Amino acid sequence: MSAQTDGPDGPLIPMPELTPNALRAAVARIAPSRIPALTQHLFEATTNAQQTQSLAPLRAFVHSWAVVVAVERHPERRATV
Repeated sequence: MSAQTDGPDGPLIPMPELTPNALRAAVARIAPSRIPALTQHLFEATTNAQQTQSLAPLRAFVHSWAVVVAVERHPERRATV
């Protein structure tokens, strides 16, 4: 995860690297109830990537969960989204 923070009213955690493992760790810290959805989405993305011989499903997975983390790590902003 990057070391960047925004002060006392900043994010709960730094923005993680955009990898499945780093995103999973971040979701586990800030939105643990969403781990089953992340796991299911990763399974589906991996299966689709293998079937289509394309990385596009995995890129979509990373993008989707990066957005979730970007929103969830800022509780004051989360209420407005």
